[in-house]
Amino acid sequence: MRWLRALYVSNGLAVGALFGFVPVLLQAKGFDPALIGLTTSLGSVAYTLALPVWGHVGDVISGPRRALQIACLPAAIFSLGLGAPLPVAAVIVCQIVIGAGGGPIMALTDAMALPALTDAAREYARLRLLSSAGAAGGAIGCGIVYSQTGYMAAPFLYIATMALTLISAQFVPLGRDSERRQNARRALDGRDRLSPERGRFGSVGEAFRIRPRLVAVLLSVIFVFMGVMASGTYISLRIADLGGGAVEIGFANGLAWAAEVPGLILAGWLVARLGTRSVLLASSVGFAACMLSWVVLVDASPILVTRFASGIFFAGIFMSLVLTIARILPERLQSTGQTLLQATCYGLAAILANLLGGLLYAKAGALGVFGVGAVCAVIGGLIGLVALPRDERAPTSNPAKSVPGAA
Repeated sequence: MRWLRALYVSNGLAVGALFGFVPVLLQAKGFDPALIGLTTSLGSVAYTLALPVWGHVGDVISGPRRALQIACLPAAIFSLGLGAPLPVAAVIVCQIVIGAGGGPIMALTDAMALPALTDAAREYARLRLLSSAGAAGGAIGCGIVYSQTGYMAAPFLYIATMALTLISAQFVPLGRDSERRQNARRALDGRDRLSPERGRFGSVGEAFRIRPRLVAVLLSVIFVFMGVMASGTYISLRIADLGGGAVEIGFANGLAWAAEVPGLILAGWLVARLGTRSVLLASSVGFAACMLSWVVLVDASPILVTRFASGIFFAGIFMSLVLTIARILPERLQSTGQTLLQATCYGLAAILANLLGGLLYAKAGALGVFGVGAVCAVIGGLIGLVALPRDERAPTSNPAKSVPGAA
């Protein structure tokens, strides 16, 4: 468990060191808002296409630990391109590789952790908040560093966090990975007749086949995270336009991630009492209100307060969705389910948010991107109120263990 905690912390440090600063890093290289939106959306395309593949690898071939380690390497190497004096096309390629390689790290970490937890609502929150704390500390500390060195130092700190991720993953116990590989070999040898027949889309197709409700759940995710991802990309540009620098941007992102720590604890308590549907809707509406405040606020200082509030609401959104996937899918499909969820959150939704957001920010400024994003978040929450299972509650025991078959 000690190394699993370290793995969650390193995930957060990686996010804080690089991802919160990508928009302003690209802006410093001469990218305009529309080109920033295009670049980040192409990275999200790669993320979307790669995550289900990594989920299949984690569930069927190598286990999530080995898949995570393999994915870290190209992300670390190509991050250097964001700080190098490369042509625009080469920088875009680097962002694409980072999206495909760095994207699955958190999902595969969740896939390693969730099946081993006996009280998912409480124990997962305690692990996930370590990533939030790491991201908060990383963003604030790196913001101070970048104010002295410039944003081109970001790739080197990101590589350091990737090294910590590789080391931490190496010492996480191998039991689950070994069991997965043995089950996969038995299925291939024909000795495990209880293993389901997978179709042409592998474990992804199987997940949709045994849980048709998953389609509606992911539709809710797309709308909610169109708002979330628009805020994540363009709040940094908004602060820069208002005169803020690396320190202000680092503090804004750091406070949002720091707020996820109490937010996850609160979300776990609320989910156990109100259910995931209610928590998802309330958190989506609260996040939308924060986005609307960024339209009217014209100073970076009050934005810091609302960024903290947005982190609390994000924790409720994310917690309710992760626990929903853990409950409706069996243990053998947890890598697939968690990577599919995050491919939708940070992939499909981010593609739409960044492409449309770049155009809206260029044409209508903060009102365009944050106003439309807020409407999308509310729509997604309303869809989730219908899409999530009616009797959904945070399980008192691990849902992936207690629900092995079809619902």
